Amino acid sequence: MLAAIDGGGKGATAVAIALSMITGRALLREKVWRTGPVVILTYEDDKTEWQRRIAAACLHYDLDYQSVCRSIYFISRPRGRVALAAHSAINGRTVMFPDHDAIVAHLQRIKPVLFIIDPFNHAHALEDGNSNAMIAQLAAEISRIAAESMVAVLVLHHLRKGSTGHIDDMMGAVMLRATFRATFRATRLLMRMTKEEAENLEIPIAEAWRYNRIASGKENYSPPPDLNTWYVFKSVKLGNGTELYPDGDSVQVVDVEVPPSPFTGIPKSHVAEIFDQLRTGPGEGEFYSARSNAGKRWAGVLISEVTGRNEREARGILRDWIKNRVVLENEYRSPKAHKQVSRLVVNEVKAAEVLGSLYQSPEAGE
Repeated sequence: MLAAIDGGGKGATAVAIALSMITGRALLREKVWRTGPVVILTYEDDKTEWQRRIAAACLHYDLDYQSVCRSIYFISRPRGRVALAAHSAINGRTVMFPDHDAIVAHLQRIKPVLFIIDPFNHAHALEDGNSNAMIAQLAAEISRIAAESMVAVLVLHHLRKGSTGHIDDMMGAVMLRATFRATFRATRLLMRMTKEEAENLEIPIAEAWRYNRIASGKENYSPPPDLNTWYVFKSVKLGNGTELYPDGDSVQVVDVEVPPSPFTGIPKSHVAEIFDQLRTGPGEGEFYSARSNAGKRWAGVLISEVTGRNEREARGILRDWIKNRVVLENEYRSPKAHKQVSRLVVNEVKAAEVLGSLYQSPEAGE
């Protein structure tokens, strides 16, 4: 498997992924399929900087630094030489990879479960980093290394300024983005929390920079902010202060924050009351709607009145019920509007599952 990731804090995120695969602990709350050593080929930050990140992460996750470091290997390179060693030949269209055999042999000897390349755009010496043909060959070379070494590869890359969460925001040639779609098994973008998202989640604007979410590459498929899993970047003090540098280093680590359930603290009796009112409607032959432009017929108004939750929280509850088919949508003829309009109907099977012993069928309530 290959993956590409970009965004602010990608180094801290890569360290968390590496430590998960070394220890078997799901530090980012994703299943760890294989455990073993990790190899890092770094161009942007040196070995010392990576070790500082690893030390901070070990402090944060309560891991033994020495034990972890025994499973992390760095690929060194002579000064001025690109270890992946992609460069154009005389004809300018063929890319050479003189270090291929050495890299594969090194990986086969260590038998790592993860090979990190940081970053992609520094892993070559191509005269033209926007050449579709050359970039396609470089991406294929990474795929060959993965296949021959039987290792997962995590490729870190940069986005263009003003990115919107789409794979086409990746820097480089158009072919790079097309190749990532075809060759790389997964492409994940780290997108920083927007001002609007911070406001929706009631997070101070000054703290929004700490929050990033995973975008799949197609933002129109992404869940709403209150259903996202957010990566929160925190500062960890290394405790390496000196007389001249009393505060020591503070290094960024990543943690996962799952938004709390909108149902937390709501008694089932309130849920039962909402279901009862959804069945009967607000009166005068009208019924509640899932659509917020329905005015007082919007079911969110009912949810807020019964539970005391604000509009955003009520919207999250309603969205969850619709997603899980606890309530269904159909139409009825509105006496007031004199036309067919949408309404919500309680799915009695699901309602019984939600309420358990508190459930009372409509027939039993008559």
